[in-house]
Amino acid sequence: MTCRIALLFGALFFALPSTAKNTELRKTTSRVPPVLAPNCRYVQIPLGNISADNVDFRRTRRNVDFNSPKDVTKFFSSCLDPQMYEDPDDNTTKLIVERNVTIHGILCRPERPVAAQDRRIHLMVHDATYDKSMWHGLGILEYSLADALASGLGGSYTLAIDLWGHGDSHGPTYPDPWQVLQPPFHVEVLHELAVRLRTNQHGLWMAFKNVTYVGHGFGAQLGSYLIEDFPNDVDAFVGTGLPTGSKMTPRPSEWMFAPAHSTDPKYQDQPLGYFTGAVTSFLDRRNILYGGIYDDDLAVLDFLSQDTITGGEACWSGSYLSSEWLGSAFSFKGQACIVAGEYDRIACADGPECKERLRGVCSKVFPDASSCKSNVLGSTGHAWMLHRIGVKLANSVRSASALGSSWGNLCSVIS
Repeated sequence: MTCRIALLFGALFFALPSTAKNTELRKTTSRVPPVLAPNCRYVQIPLGNISADNVDFRRTRRNVDFNSPKDVTKFFSSCLDPQMYEDPDDNTTKLIVERNVTIHGILCRPERPVAAQDRRIHLMVHDATYDKSMWHGLGILEYSLADALASGLGGSYTLAIDLWGHGDSHGPTYPDPWQVLQPPFHVEVLHELAVRLRTNQHGLWMAFKNVTYVGHGFGAQLGSYLIEDFPNDVDAFVGTGLPTGSKMTPRPSEWMFAPAHSTDPKYQDQPLGYFTGAVTSFLDRRNILYGGIYDDDLAVLDFLSQDTITGGEACWSGSYLSSEWLGSAFSFKGQACIVAGEYDRIACADGPECKERLRGVCSKVFPDASSCKSNVLGSTGHAWMLHRIGVKLANSVRSASALGSSWGNLCSVIS
């Protein structure tokens, strides 16, 4: 356990059910910036106008009063339940949305000089209810996989981003949580960003020869859409925490999430439709995201500093959580790596059968990939990078040049 976490929380771990203390502690936690390694810095990347074909939820869900917290919370919860979701592409009206987007992120540089022809970057995309700090150990450096990839012997640039509408990527006002913040829009943003990373049109003053997409949970879901629609955008795809056909247990309870603006002081300016963990939902969140070997206090920091998920994002996630994506065969020809935690209740709910199902993902979804490997990480839950195995992996990456150059090796190195 790190001193930083212990000093922040100490015995407060046992006081979390207290609504008043929880709210005040969340307010304090939101002002603790992530600690960055010396080779990392905050960046902003203007992408200009991005347009996408979204779903007009406000028009097609006429039985939902989008001004009623009770109505939207019930609808939101049903979207996250694989047994209750309605496919947003069924019997709906398309809506073209366009917004001017600037993406915020953390860029880490290799500690050793890299020739232009060898310059590569890992584009790292967070899960729902997280932001870019997920890849930086929520500010705890020993857990920072993004820094490890840059500072290792086979050092690569890393760019951990805030998805549009999350973290610092939201502009002067927050985007509409139902009409704008949906996977089709996120994918168009990621496509534009990937293209610019190759062509030096991003304000980082360099072009990258090789782009590896690293996504976890919702970020991996978006990455799968990206390589399905734009298979040449990236050279390698690393998807972790993806549903693999098992039944999610436990499913998110109806009381696990609450409207963000009335729950967490740092989200008071967000419109109805942004959701975050209810003030009494710590145990729910820990049970779904954690398992195996982890520090209790880091799970507390995770809960207190969590970001949001929008209604528009949730209503595309039900089909994913039900593993419908496994019915698609992608034409992606790069490297693929599929990883899950042994106790991941989203990806590996039925334990022993998970390894075989992960191998099935490679054969069913990535038949044309130049290589596809898979692995189940032992003694870890869904948020594996925030478990003790995350420290083990970060240390391995720092000392192994093979891991720095090929994410495919992740699937066989950590067991």
